[in-house]
Amino acid sequence: MWIRRKVKPGHQLGRKLGHPTINFNVGSFALHRQPGVYSCEVKIHGKIYRGALYFGPKLARPGLALEIYVLDYSGNLYGQYINFKVGKKIRKPKRFDSPEALKKQIQEDVARIV
Repeated sequence: MWIRRKVKPGHQLGRKLGHPTINFNVGSFALHRQPGVYSCEVKIHGKIYRGALYFGPKLARPGLALEIYVLDYSGNLYGQYINFKVGKKIRKPKRFDSPEALKKQIQEDVARIV
């Protein structure tokens, strides 16, 4: 099932780590999924890309995050509506001791998707 959401600005932590993400309001997504990292498909301008979706606690901020690192895509999508489809769960959320540890985990997550 495809989900349609509007891309919103984030805090650009992913960009600083070399893995920019597109961010969405969580909304009703929290009613249908457990927190974690999932494989996903993302439809951008009619083309389908693979991605790593994170839904769970924000890093160093209160609240929940819903964001996708889209593999093999770069571009500004702020304010646009994007369709995505959630795949299999890769892992549960976890805390990281450093930005480098988070970056390494993202790379491992992506390797499990491709």
